[in-house]
Amino acid sequence: MKIRLRYQPNELARGLKAKRSAAIAMIAPNLADPFTAAAVQAVQDVARENGYVVILASSSGDVAIEESELQVIMRRQIDGVILIAANSGKSNLKPLRAKNVPVVVFDEPLRGQEVDTITVTNRKSAREATEHLLAHGYRRILAVGARPHLYTCSERVAGYRSAIRTAGAETIELLVQHENDLTPEVLSTFVSGPNRVEAIFSLNWVCTMLVLRGLNVLKKRITKDLGLISFDDFELAEMIPPGLTVVRQPSRELGRQAAKVLFERIADVKKHPARKIVLSTEFVIRGSCGCAPTVWV
Repeated sequence: MKIRLRYQPNELARGLKAKRSAAIAMIAPNLADPFTAAAVQAVQDVARENGYVVILASSSGDVAIEESELQVIMRRQIDGVILIAANSGKSNLKPLRAKNVPVVVFDEPLRGQEVDTITVTNRKSAREATEHLLAHGYRRILAVGARPHLYTCSERVAGYRSAIRTAGAETIELLVQHENDLTPEVLSTFVSGPNRVEAIFSLNWVCTMLVLRGLNVLKKRITKDLGLISFDDFELAEMIPPGLTVVRQPSRELGRQAAKVLFERIADVKKHPARKIVLSTEFVIRGSCGCAPTVWV
């Protein structure tokens, strides 16, 4: 008589023997962000291909919470970490590095720390988007952003300023410390009155949503009252009349590259010096910038 046992391997025991947990962690400021969500999916795909699971955590953009999550990760003996830093100037990876835990950072490079980094052409893409608005004849262009201390925001602002100054126009900026500060009341001082702006360049998708909400409250219409370009694409951007022109980030490729580099580090943590990978964005022209509408009402 044959007895069949439904044997299931004990992954914990196997991991202890191999001195690996078969798990990596990913920490991001906002896991609900469409940009982050797409990157997470790509990381999970690569992890599955390597027989790993991904433990997700949100820092809520708070360095203290980020540090707490990193402490938890170290106690769980995670094999590697992918991080979107809460603050590129304050996030601290030294405890992880001291334990030889591989780390890959993307979107927000860490200042003064040699670590594998994946970013996009933030400054160049912002400059080109601003130049596109200038080419439509807009001169008074407002840059709207949040958390100006972040690398991504500061680089995009630098690209905007470069284009504006080259054109001999005036830089007009609305840079708030937190997205909650970007209210219709604040926006109204820029889009109303005799000195109102002619176009808006929003520096991330959250700011774009808040700008759209503010314009709706203030009864301002895109292209009729002002032009608009968003740095970041999102699911409904193409459905908002007249179609929202965007700088589309390769979010899935960012996640895929980050995971790929991380697993190479896990295989050999001292294999090569820190890498700096920069990916290109895509400028998606719809109607909000002044080009022909792609969505009609």
